[in-house]
Amino acid sequence: MGIKTLIWLSILVVGIYCEISDEDAPVHYCFVNPPPKTRLSPNLLQNITTCTHLVYGSIPIDRDTGYPQYSVSDVESGYDIDNIRTFMRLRKYHPNAKLLMGVVRTKPFEDAATSVKVANGLRSHVKSKRFDGLFVTFNGIHLEYRASTSFLETISKDKKMSLTFGVTGRRVFAFDALRRLQEINDLVEYIYLDMGELPSNEELARVTHINPLFYNGSIPFEETIQGTVEELSKEGILPSRIVVGLTAGGWKFEIKETQDPLKISHGQYAENNGKRVSYQDACRARGAVIYDWQTMNEITVYRQTWMSVNLPTIKAMGEKMKWILGQKFAGIGISHALFDDPRGDCGTDPLPAHRLVMELIRNTIPANPAKCTRLCYLDPEEVEETFPIDNLKSDYCSHIVVPYFALDLSDKMIEEDKAEDLVKKIDDWRSKIVEVAPRLILSVGSKQASTIWQFLLGNDFHRKELAEGLVKAINSTNADGLEISWTSQPMVSDFDKKNLKSFINDIVAADTAKMVEIVVATSQQSAYSDFYDYEHLNKTASLIVLHSHRLHSDSLPFTGHPSPLRATSSMTNQKMSWESLLSHWVEKRVLPSKLVLSLSASTLSMQSLADVRSSAATPFGQSAFVSMLRSKKGDIHSQQEICESLKSGTGVTHWVDGAEVPYLRRYDQMVAYENTRSAHIKAVWASMEGVGGLALHNMHQDDPSAVCDNRTAFPILNALSRAQVCQTCLKQHDFKKCEQHDFVVSCNFELKRSTPVFKTDIVPYERCTEVVVEQATLTLGGNVNFNDVQQEQVVKNLTSLRSKMVKCGMVLSLSCGDSEKYLNSILGDNMTFAIGNVMNIMEKYKFSGVQLDCEKVIRRGNHIYFNTFVKKLAQKFESGKASNGCNRTLSARFSHYTQKPSTYYSVSLLNRLSHIALRMTDKHSVDLPFFFNHTKPEFPSTEKFVNIWKNVGLKPDKLVLELSPFGWQTGKKVGEKKKMTQGVNCVTAGNRAVYEHDYETLTGMTKHENGTINMPMIEDFRYKIGYIQREQLGGIALNVNGDDYTGICGRGSFPILKSVYSSHKCR
Repeated sequence: MGIKTLIWLSILVVGIYCEISDEDAPVHYCFVNPPPKTRLSPNLLQNITTCTHLVYGSIPIDRDTGYPQYSVSDVESGYDIDNIRTFMRLRKYHPNAKLLMGVVRTKPFEDAATSVKVANGLRSHVKSKRFDGLFVTFNGIHLEYRASTSFLETISKDKKMSLTFGVTGRRVFAFDALRRLQEINDLVEYIYLDMGELPSNEELARVTHINPLFYNGSIPFEETIQGTVEELSKEGILPSRIVVGLTAGGWKFEIKETQDPLKISHGQYAENNGKRVSYQDACRARGAVIYDWQTMNEITVYRQTWMSVNLPTIKAMGEKMKWILGQKFAGIGISHALFDDPRGDCGTDPLPAHRLVMELIRNTIPANPAKCTRLCYLDPEEVEETFPIDNLKSDYCSHIVVPYFALDLSDKMIEEDKAEDLVKKIDDWRSKIVEVAPRLILSVGSKQASTIWQFLLGNDFHRKELAEGLVKAINSTNADGLEISWTSQPMVSDFDKKNLKSFINDIVAADTAKMVEIVVATSQQSAYSDFYDYEHLNKTASLIVLHSHRLHSDSLPFTGHPSPLRATSSMTNQKMSWESLLSHWVEKRVLPSKLVLSLSASTLSMQSLADVRSSAATPFGQSAFVSMLRSKKGDIHSQQEICESLKSGTGVTHWVDGAEVPYLRRYDQMVAYENTRSAHIKAVWASMEGVGGLALHNMHQDDPSAVCDNRTAFPILNALSRAQVCQTCLKQHDFKKCEQHDFVVSCNFELKRSTPVFKTDIVPYERCTEVVVEQATLTLGGNVNFNDVQQEQVVKNLTSLRSKMVKCGMVLSLSCGDSEKYLNSILGDNMTFAIGNVMNIMEKYKFSGVQLDCEKVIRRGNHIYFNTFVKKLAQKFESGKASNGCNRTLSARFSHYTQKPSTYYSVSLLNRLSHIALRMTDKHSVDLPFFFNHTKPEFPSTEKFVNIWKNVGLKPDKLVLELSPFGWQTGKKVGEKKKMTQGVNCVTAGNRAVYEHDYETLTGMTKHENGTINMPMIEDFRYKIGYIQREQLGGIALNVNGDDYTGICGRGSFPILKSVYSSHKCR
């Protein structure tokens, strides 16, 4: 047989390279699998510019050396073809894509040692061929054996090698496949779900639809894309970890003479085995065409031929793709390019399915609504046409504000230059995420002098005409509201105050449909002069934006910062800080929930009169050179320019404590700016103060193309969205009723001799949804014992108070011992007896539930025992009610030491428990930093581990965070900590001690004669509760022994527990 040469038609349309810089953007797997003796065209995928992963071939690796079994055309041979070398040239057209070698193993591994040997040999060979990684598929029963996990685990140890595991829909439901996929999930970049083969394909003569999307009556639910991915999700493999693979072309069957081709359905037997057909062959087929709106497939029937085809149009295959992207899967793959009409024989552009994916990915933005109020400002005069707005995450902004209208003495109002083009660009972006799109606010007068405002608002006729014109203009666009921004220059008299009030009233009157949201921007000078009618703004404005990003300017003859959190001693004007400005507005009885504090992504460059690069110099209040003639071309203006200066070593950055802001020194230039740390601190502080929202001005300067770290576009906005917490009221549960609580408040009670003053009858049980008693132990033989007689006596005391608890649950915390062998002995030989003893002790002491605290003894050798124990215990619990008449509860407790939960636990089983408590404390029972610690990056954080558990598939509402009330006093030795309760802290430091907040660890710090004390404050707990509500987690667990249960601090007993439901800032 001679050599086949495939000559592709040249593609006239030149593709635009589309760099998917957003880490949440959909991935696109593109496959090239040339048949033997076929020459691969180097231009095949040139214009499919969204490919993030390019996969070559399906090369067998059945040798135990791991050496791939190439065809004669994969590598150079007697046929003078080296398709792998040609494939590697695709990097020229796809510089950011990962090039993967596709391999398939059919022969089962004899044992784990063999799998490791194959993996090591394969890994070395792939490196020698300069691939970026591997796309691995098993064609057989490999997932029944753990050797398959060992194989992938060995490859995954090379962190520089990308690894994708491909599994067909046919293999997902095989014996032990789901358990094996849970193990594999953490080892690979993605799991690729190839829906080209279904369970029905076990028998090749059974009629099968190609990639059916939904159930249609004849197709089993588990053979649809929807059914398969739901099964994976139930087992903890999230959509964000799955790439759904579609097939170019379809299935073709020759049916029996006795069968009516119009009545053939999925699963029936054909005359012969089915054949895969390419789209270029399918599009030329003759016959009647039927469209199935459930499978989203085109059915072609001609005589006794029946064919199911993926039609690459937006109304057919496009519906599958849109569903996949809408469900937030990691991405889409098309298998494969040579089956996708590469020459355009069907009369359309070549590679139509690939082009359809490209079109939809370009028009897809990961869409989540903003969880808090954040205003994002874009100035049409500053924003370039190339501004990458598609890099903006939908949840970064609740509102986008554009300076749109300029005031004019003759025409009243005119559009700002380039404003219409910018609004069109924003509207196009919003149309892609229409359900969660930010509101669009058009701003008026932000750049006009006070004299123009005074002229237009001072005349009743002009003012009403302007108001009516603005409302009419807003209603003629897709905008949602109007910002009134008399801020370029301050107001100067009470007449201005009166006229602004009248102008707002005129706008309200003109908006007869009540469709225009009114936002009022304010300047600090006008506020401190009391030129605002505060009561009127409270009633009429939905939001009041404080220009707290303009607290200093380069026109002043001294250095400063435009948005310090607090004033420093060297600042000339102590009022120019966030803290002072907010206090002023709150003192005027303006609702904090209406106030929006501003910061800017832009910088403020000042020229010092001396070359001071040392941080020892006082940064603010130094003399600065002011001149209208000073050239600003060499100034630093943006976040990316800050990064470039730091990387090149021309600038040195410093941090200002108290003000909580950075600045950069570059020769005689001082650059005041925001970074992710200062933005984070401001967001946490503003959230604690109950502020209604935050605003980021000059958003286009916030590194929109991710130049700084090549990963995160809009880093300031990212920091704000992570740290800002919205103020929402938490309704107290009714502890007199058995009900499923929306928010768990688990009160942990330690049975320890070290707290002799703690009395069981003083706990405010009405504040708890459950009381967890710590702790009994599961001992050898399956018995349940307390550590000593005193602990059991405390339990008896609690039992006597059961009537006081009413429907509040009383839960026994149960330890599983101290070693793996210990647990193996209990659950391996005495599981039934152990379950019986658990039920007995629950009945004896009127416990309503059990919390399993077994993390430290669960290993790969016994995790199956544990999962079985949990399953059987849960079944036992479901068979009856607790002593308080409510359902029994079963929960589990873990800590930050469990970093790969799906390796040991069945996530689907954990999702069926009451909740999972996550303990985030160190050995001193002190909370770890809540957020990333910028000064100690190696520290784990609560935020990190919450994301780990969510990413393995645990439902957020099942996750309960343990919050520790304990603080610590530094000891005499380095690193030494002395644990302190809230009450002991007050005795040691005094009730009047002043604490300095750390907004990253979320603790307060104070110094006294005996050392430094770090203590979580009530404000910290309220913030954490707000974070838990924002992330829709299940609730909190609090160790009540560490609270001030005696009331010695002067705030009553249990002030932290009682603060869960009470806050004067929650309205």
